[in-house]
Amino acid sequence: MSATVPLHASAADLRATDARDTTTKSLAGAELAFAHMALEQGIRAAFLANFADDGIAFEPAPVILRKAWSARPATPGPGAVRLEWRPAQVGVARSGDLGYSTGPYTLTDASRPGLTRHGVFFSVWRRDAAGPWRVALDIGVATPAVPDFAALGPAPRPHYRGRADPATERRRLLEMEAHTFVTDPVGPPEIRFAALLADDVRLHRQGRFPVASKAAVAGDVAARLARITWQPSDARISNAGDMAVSWGRYRETDRAFDVREGHYAHLWLRDAQGRWRLAYDITHPDPA
Repeated sequence: MSATVPLHASAADLRATDARDTTTKSLAGAELAFAHMALEQGIRAAFLANFADDGIAFEPAPVILRKAWSARPATPGPGAVRLEWRPAQVGVARSGDLGYSTGPYTLTDASRPGLTRHGVFFSVWRRDAAGPWRVALDIGVATPAVPDFAALGPAPRPHYRGRADPATERRRLLEMEAHTFVTDPVGPPEIRFAALLADDVRLHRQGRFPVASKAAVAGDVAARLARITWQPSDARISNAGDMAVSWGRYRETDRAFDVREGHYAHLWLRDAQGRWRLAYDITHPDPA
């Protein structure tokens, strides 16, 4: 994925585009190296090496991966269980300290010949100014087969270029998210689910292929649900204040008034007017 260069771009615009392209490539390279390490050294070793100290994985509830996995017995060596993945789309913040990668994964187990599981991973990465990329959050969903990312369109990216205070934006985002939203196109915008969506939003749900675009996601959710409540646990904001990841608990009420609960992860991007818009909505339902 490369950033779009505006017509009659200034030298500053071109430098910013080159910097974002370089940062995007470095994040894609980190994801590829992570995937290669998982095949060469095993899943456990690769995850422990590539996650941040406070990096979160969903199992389905969020856990601090390094703390949780370090306390568990070692898994079988490389080749017993193979987790293969590759980044299909990557996006980065203007400040180059936060980004995401998503694509298809395949899981096979040598002890269960013929069993192959497909899905979509979604990873948020962060780095310090001079440090390597580390995984801040990782969540995935199963899909019926290998998903076609080309059909989804270009990777969503932030468009905000103004100044921002990350601490202020974090508070503002968490306050905005901690509400109940309706899926019908009625009521004030601040309680309508569709009003939160980016034009190129993606919906990732267990057992389904990703859904892309504001119209498709809003229609899909409205057909199934009447209300959605989010209880955010925390959020991470880029230094540029243009990209954020949040996670927490959700409660969904369907059209028959049945309730389902679970955990969510959201990627938020700011548009050119500075409004936070939901770019990725990913859930893990509680076990039945």
